[in-house]
Amino acid sequence: MIKLLLEFFKIGLFTYGGGLAMIPLLRDISIGNHWLTDSQFADLIAISQSTPGPIAINMATFIGYREASVLGAILASIIIVTPAFILAIALSKVLAKYRTHPVVVAAFVGLKATVIGLIATSIIQVARVSLFDGGVDSPSELLSNFDYKAWALLVVSYLLIKKTQKHPLYYILGFGIISIFIW
Repeated sequence: MIKLLLEFFKIGLFTYGGGLAMIPLLRDISIGNHWLTDSQFADLIAISQSTPGPIAINMATFIGYREASVLGAILASIIIVTPAFILAIALSKVLAKYRTHPVVVAAFVGLKATVIGLIATSIIQVARVSLFDGGVDSPSELLSNFDYKAWALLVVSYLLIKKTQKHPLYYILGFGIISIFIW
């Protein structure tokens, strides 16, 4: 349990950019500690996105529960947000005072770009196991493992989201039901 809590504290301490930016660290820690496989992690993202609350807290709750039951779920959920809470309180006055300082502005530009890179990495890692049967470990497997149904759902869901802009829950439930019938 101590390892679990230390890992989640580390994620909370070193992640800037919100829940989506935590996904690469959550993945590395979950897979590195053999708490989840790549495929289970991709499923966890879908489940966490479809349940109420921030995605990273939902993921921490699930992993905490899986590894240490109810107490693990509660403590993992609390510990992942604790560092950000403490830092936000400690830095709020400083950032308010110096938010227009060139060094602070430059730091945030770099941090935003880094967060985009982290999120893009997560997308690629999840796509690798979600859009290709059996995953993809080399370019030669791209065509042989290409999952046409998954790609079709990706394209249709993207177009619907872009056009209708409804709450994500509608798409998750709708495409979840459709998936039951086509797989």
